[in-house]
Amino acid sequence: MKRNLFIVMAFFVSVHSFGQGEIDAYRFSKNELSGTARGLAMGGAFGALGGDATGVAVNPAGIGVYRSSEIIFNAGLTVNQTKADFEGTKESKGNTNLSCDNFAYMGYFPLGNDDRYSLNFGFNYNRLKSFDRKYNVSGKGMGSSLTDYMADITFETPWSFWKQDEYIEDQFYALNNHYWLGILGWNGYLINEKPEYDGEYVSILNKGETVDPRLQVREKGSVGAYDFTLGTNLDNKVYLGATVTCTSISYIVSTSYGEHFAEGGGFKLNNEYSTEGSGLQVKLGAIFRPTDALRLGVSYHSPTWYNLTDYYWGQLSPYNIQIGDGPELAEPVSTPANAYYEYKFKTPDVWTLSAALVLGQAAIISLDYEYKNYGRMEFPKQYVNDYDFGTENGYINEDFKGASTIRAGVETRFTPQFSGRWGFAWMQNPYNSQFRNSEIEVVTPGTIPNYMLEGDVLYLTTGVGFRFTPRFYMDLALVYRTQEDELHFFSPVFYDNGNSLASTPSKLTNSSLKTLVTLGYKF
Repeated sequence: MKRNLFIVMAFFVSVHSFGQGEIDAYRFSKNELSGTARGLAMGGAFGALGGDATGVAVNPAGIGVYRSSEIIFNAGLTVNQTKADFEGTKESKGNTNLSCDNFAYMGYFPLGNDDRYSLNFGFNYNRLKSFDRKYNVSGKGMGSSLTDYMADITFETPWSFWKQDEYIEDQFYALNNHYWLGILGWNGYLINEKPEYDGEYVSILNKGETVDPRLQVREKGSVGAYDFTLGTNLDNKVYLGATVTCTSISYIVSTSYGEHFAEGGGFKLNNEYSTEGSGLQVKLGAIFRPTDALRLGVSYHSPTWYNLTDYYWGQLSPYNIQIGDGPELAEPVSTPANAYYEYKFKTPDVWTLSAALVLGQAAIISLDYEYKNYGRMEFPKQYVNDYDFGTENGYINEDFKGASTIRAGVETRFTPQFSGRWGFAWMQNPYNSQFRNSEIEVVTPGTIPNYMLEGDVLYLTTGVGFRFTPRFYMDLALVYRTQEDELHFFSPVFYDNGNSLASTPSKLTNSSLKTLVTLGYKF
C-alpha cells in the first residue's frame, strides 16, 4: 500500500488509540458565511466598511468606524436539505434548526470634543459554523465492500496475533499498531486469513459478489467565536484594530453503515464520535480612507490553536454470518467504552484584502478577497507521549492547497429609514487534484470509514433594513447556500503492483435557506 491508513497513536494512561485524520482537520478549519443580517445580506463583504459586527469579525479595524455605542442581537432559522444520488438510487433528507448566531456590544469612547479620534472596545459572539445536518445514502449492486477494505487495512497483522491476544479487549489495547476497524472485522467474522500468506487477509465474500450499501448520518454541533476587540480612529483617515478570539468546538456525529450481501447475510456498523475543545486566535487589521468615498482594508487572522478531545465508540453487528462450518452465528463486537484521545490542532492563518465605495447616503459597493492555505493545517507534536504527527501532517501538506473566498455586496438606501441589500460569496475547495479525484487513500478517525470531499460553496444573499428611530433598527436577511459534494463509503486503496480497491462515490447536493433577523440599539 502507498499509505498507512489508520494512523494509530501510542497508548498512555487511560487514553485509547485511534487516528486523527485530514478530513477532521478540514472540518474544523473551514468556516461558513456568518455575521449580522446586514452583513450577510451583503455577502459578508464588510472588510473595508466597518461599523458593523460582521465587519469587525472580518477586520478588527472596523470597530474604529463606530460613532456611537451599540448592542445587537441576531436570531436565525435554517432549513437544510441534502439530496443523495448513488448510481441512480436517490434519497433526500432535511432538517430545520433555530439558532442565536450573533450578539455583540460595541463601545464608542471619543478622545476629545469631536469624532476625529476615538478608542473603541467591543465584544462579539459569532457562530462561525453549524454542523447540524442529516443525510442518507443507499444503493444496489456495489462491486466493492467494506469487508474488502477491512481485509486491506489488517495487512501485516500476523495470524498469531489473534491467538496471543485471545480476548477482544486485549486486542484493542495491544501496542502493535493494529487497526480498530480490522479488529472489528476479524471478530465479526467478515474477514479470513489468506491461505499460505501469513499476515494477509481476504473478505468472506465470494469473487464477484455484490453488496447493497446503506449509510445514515446525523451531525450536530457548532463552532463559536468570542471576540474581544480594541480599535482606534485616527483623524477619520486611518482605523486600526486588534482582536483576541476564544473559540469553542462541539461536534457530534452518529453514523450507521450497513451492507446486505447478494448471496445472503450482511452487517451494520454503528459509530458514535464527538470532538470538543477550545482555541485561541489573534486578529489584526487596518482600514485606510484616502477619500470620502473610497475605503481600503487589510486584515490578518492568525491560526487558531486548539486543545481538543475526541470521544469514540463503534459497534459491528453481523447478521446471518456463520462461524466456520457450524450453525453458530457471529455476534456483535464493540470497541472499548469511554475511549478518548486528547491532542492539539492548529488551523491555517488567513489574509483578507477589502475595498469599498461609499457613495454618500445613496449606496455602498463592497468587495472582499480572502486567502487561506489549508496545507498549513497541523497537528503539533504531542509531548505527553512524544508523538510528532509527522505522517498525518505530511498527508495534509500533500493533499491540501490554498483556497480563495470572494465576497461582494451592494446596499441601496431608498429612504433615510429603508435600505435594500444584495450580495454573493464563493468559497473554493482546497483539495489537490489527486485527493479530489480519489487517486489517493484518505485517513479517517477510529472505525468510521465514510468521508466526504466537499465542493465549492456558493451563497446568494439579499435583505432589507428598517430604521424605526435614530437609535433602534431592525435588519432582515435571506441567505441561500448550495454545494455539491462527493461521499465515499470507505477510502480507495492502491497497491504497489498497480491494482486498487475502488471506492464508488455518491453525489450529494446540499442546499439551505436561512432567514436572519438582527435587532440593534445605538446609544
